[in-house]
Amino acid sequence: MSTPEVFFRETIDINRYGNAVAEKYVRTYNEIILNAAKKLRSIDERQVAEIARGGARIIAPQTRKRLRAIIKQSSDSLNTWWARSALDMKKELQGVAQLQSEFIVNELKKVTETGGIPINSVAISEKYADSVIMTDPSEVNIFTSKQFTEDSFKEFGRGKFRLTATQGASITLPNGQTVQKAFRGIAESSAEKLDLAVRSGVFSGETLQQISRRLIGRLDFSQKGNVKQIALAGGELTKLANHQIQTIVRTSVNQVTNQASQAVYAANKKVAPKYEYVATLDSRTSPICQRLDGQTFDYNNGPTPPQHFNCRSTTVPVVDFDGLQKKYPSLEKPPTTQFDTRPSATGRVPQGTAYGDWLYSQRIGKFKPSEIQIETLGSVEKAAFFNRLAAKAGSGQTAIRQIVRNDGQKRSLAYLRDKYGKPSDIITDTARKAVAATPKPTPTPKPEPKPKTIKGSTAVASETLEKYLQDSYGTTVQKFVDDSLDGLEAVGGKVKANTKKLRKFMDKSRLLNSFNLRGDTLNTNKLFERIVTKNKAAFDASLNTTEKFIDKFTTKYQGMLMNARMKVETKTLKAKSLANKNFRDTFEAYFRPAGGGNDGYTSILTTNVQTQVRTGSSKITKANALKIKQKTNELLKQNKAYADYWKNGDYSAPTPKREFFVTGENVGEDLEWITTMIHEIGHQVHFKGSGADVLGNKYRKLGGMKYVTGYSRKNPRELFAESFTCYVLDPDGLQDIAPRLYTWVEETLDNALKLL
Repeated sequence: MSTPEVFFRETIDINRYGNAVAEKYVRTYNEIILNAAKKLRSIDERQVAEIARGGARIIAPQTRKRLRAIIKQSSDSLNTWWARSALDMKKELQGVAQLQSEFIVNELKKVTETGGIPINSVAISEKYADSVIMTDPSEVNIFTSKQFTEDSFKEFGRGKFRLTATQGASITLPNGQTVQKAFRGIAESSAEKLDLAVRSGVFSGETLQQISRRLIGRLDFSQKGNVKQIALAGGELTKLANHQIQTIVRTSVNQVTNQASQAVYAANKKVAPKYEYVATLDSRTSPICQRLDGQTFDYNNGPTPPQHFNCRSTTVPVVDFDGLQKKYPSLEKPPTTQFDTRPSATGRVPQGTAYGDWLYSQRIGKFKPSEIQIETLGSVEKAAFFNRLAAKAGSGQTAIRQIVRNDGQKRSLAYLRDKYGKPSDIITDTARKAVAATPKPTPTPKPEPKPKTIKGSTAVASETLEKYLQDSYGTTVQKFVDDSLDGLEAVGGKVKANTKKLRKFMDKSRLLNSFNLRGDTLNTNKLFERIVTKNKAAFDASLNTTEKFIDKFTTKYQGMLMNARMKVETKTLKAKSLANKNFRDTFEAYFRPAGGGNDGYTSILTTNVQTQVRTGSSKITKANALKIKQKTNELLKQNKAYADYWKNGDYSAPTPKREFFVTGENVGEDLEWITTMIHEIGHQVHFKGSGADVLGNKYRKLGGMKYVTGYSRKNPRELFAESFTCYVLDPDGLQDIAPRLYTWVEETLDNALKLL
């Protein structure tokens, strides 16, 4: 069989999918190390003094305590990181195994459709990826790949073709480790290295700034660039770990996709009794894979990828057309001219042709890149650079050796599904011809579209965040937020009731809910396109709500903003033209990405809330919501104990734990975004429910804790927003500990809903 080049294109995209998955874990790992480095830099160097004689170091007791705390916190975060990464990777591997089996079935159906040959599908056990990640093969009686015969495979699946948990358990990394153990090993090793680096560095005379730089290298807190660039920029604690994470992910993805392919081949052994070993031919193909490339093997009698770490090779089925035609005479065999070819990264090339030379031959004219060059190399710039190199060297093969195939491109699972489809999506040639022969009806003129109206809150996100959500969860920001609020409602009780009221406020106020990824910088043109051009109706609706409340509360708390200024700035925003300097300045001020020490913001001059999301942020499931409720309750109780200690003045009692500064501080970085969003929406509730009025005597009479967090002591606006966050996330705890705040928030929210 001459293998369709879609097999090779899909393999390249699977490699790019591995890039996307690896980047998630690299960035979340780096955030922990970067945070530790940031904390080291924040320690006052005056507290680390050096004695001239002997170079001994004296460290203040408080500083020693802080250093120990940094090491402990980082170690705890790393433990959380490896556990969460392993859990997340289960979902990724389960999805890609399903995709790969569907893809192979799809392609087998396409090449045999003329003969009407039935093709068996393979069901993926729900526990398959779980077993791949966690199960040590030494602990179970493994059903190995050597047993992938059609009969035994069918018997093992109890009459159905299945890829089971036991088969998943047979997969380990080339060094014999499971993915879970490998991630845990990175975390434990990093914690030990951090401890040693700090201890040895301090006592050898390094400043904390020097230690920090040694740990992170040239990596900055924005983590700009693709995963390869991030790894290269790292220091002692990031560079090696980042490479290891990438290797684990890529190798595991390759293992799972190849096992899924083998399962489909076994289920259809009578159709394709052999398979071909296919190496991705580029500058980094290993000698092992070069040797195996193009060879065919009987099932159970040949090697399968990966043959080593970072192996990118694959296998393709070899269909027995001659044998099948005896039973299915109508089966059409592919043209014989296709047999004189061999596989490459972009398809099949003539035998004896060097990959680089063939790719160079695909250019247009002298230097202009072709579509296949651009798709293969990743960009117009890279393709043009390749053509210039090849022309200068007189050889495409020489040029390709200078261009690393792993270009850092990423692909999401959603992208792969969309591009390669499912077996149920297959349209046969017969069906296609029938559709083509059917006369097309005369199209009726489309009516003029009605002006778009906005009935509820609209969520928008920066390009980087939309890409992150698509790559990580296969979803949009709107669905990400909606699903997260569904997760809160799933808790039930007052959490459900108050979340429903929160959503009602968002919808009735026509709240424009904006999000950006941490590290995003202001690009006014792109911001304008996203907020004003693409979401004009939502932008206008939010301004209309703002305008509605200008005259309602201008005499309230601190006069808010002057009535005149509010009207001027709202009118300015309605200009919607970047050529208007006043609009540009106002627009940038109220819609720029959140960043720095500010994870979110809002203003009475807009009905817009801006929230910053970290890489590694999680969707709020019911389980996550329950965790947030528990952590919020712990925060309330600890802060009450802290307040009571200082209020009572009994300093003989043990000093309580510190006061939490903000809500969400203890929920984990992956869940913190929801607390920020709710806090900022709380400001909007306060504005629209009372003009941001103060607490008031009638609420004080109810008693209980007056301040929920340290930040809530800043002013009445922050007190309301912090209390509102607790009102949604742990209403029972807030009502019990701070009834005055609970009632204040609830009455203000009810009034806002009434006025809207």
